[in-house]
Amino acid sequence: MPNPNDIPRSQPTAVAVKPSLKERWKTLMADYGRLALWVYFTLFFACIAGFAVAIKLGFNVEGAGGTTGTLFGAWAATKVTQPIRILATLGITPPLERVLRLMPRVHRFLVGRSS
Repeated sequence: MPNPNDIPRSQPTAVAVKPSLKERWKTLMADYGRLALWVYFTLFFACIAGFAVAIKLGFNVEGAGGTTGTLFGAWAATKVTQPIRILATLGITPPLERVLRLMPRVHRFLVGRSS
C-alpha cells in the first residue's frame, strides 16, 4: 500500500539549452550566408561612420581612442559595440531576407541565389 505522505517524483525533464552566440552566428551564416555578411558589414561601417562624425563634431572620447585620432577612436568605439551588432544582425537578417524575396533582382544580388 502506498504511503499517502510520499510525494510522487516525476522524471526530470530536459531543459532546452539556448545556443551560444557563436553557435547562433554559425547557424545564421549557414542559412543566410552572403546576406548576413551584407547586414553585418553595413552595420559595421555605419557604426564607424557615425562614431567618426560624432568624434569630429566634438564628442569627447575618454581613454585610448580620445587621443589617437578620429578613425582609431571610431574603430575602438565600434569594437565595443560588436556584440550588439552581432545580435542586431541575428535579428535583422531573417525578416530582411523575407522582404527581399519580393524583389528578385535585389535578392539574387545580396543572397547569391534565387529561392
